[in-house]
Amino acid sequence: MSSRFGPLGAVARISGKCDLASFDCGNPDFNDYIQNEALRDFREGYSVTYLGFVDEKPVAYVTLVAAAYRTEDFFSPGDSHYRYRQIPAIKIARIAADRSYQRSGCGMALVKYAHAVALRIRNDIGCRLLVADVLPERIGWYEKMGFELSRRVVLGEKRSSYPMHTIIPPPDLGCE
Repeated sequence: MSSRFGPLGAVARISGKCDLASFDCGNPDFNDYIQNEALRDFREGYSVTYLGFVDEKPVAYVTLVAAAYRTEDFFSPGDSHYRYRQIPAIKIARIAADRSYQRSGCGMALVKYAHAVALRIRNDIGCRLLVADVLPERIGWYEKMGFELSRRVVLGEKRSSYPMHTIIPPPDLGCE
């Protein structure tokens, strides 16, 4: 397991050793995913789920996937990024906390962990965005963590989710 991260005692990649049967975030789809699909998706190379632990108990999770997004959705013409049609990204595909740990900071800690993963990946394969499709009622929560809405989003239009992102800075090359 990794070192302490916010209110979480540790964050670690999902493994078959974790008992997730009692995990309940209040959303049956998210519960089913962590209990029945996340490990398989990791083993098959589709996603990586990280578990947040308190007292060695898994209390929250974030699932990350590699992605690429149209440049015009995030940057203005003339911006230096605009020379590419797509921008490499890491997407927060799912994030949830057990009911007993909601509103305790575990979700924010896992978003910060996802950001740290994106920074690490940026140095190995390139990554310029951390992206999430956000429920309308969660937009403010993501904004507190530095996320902003995609350029193509019009607030108020009927959508089930809104694409939001935070920019991952380029690597610091130092004296190279």
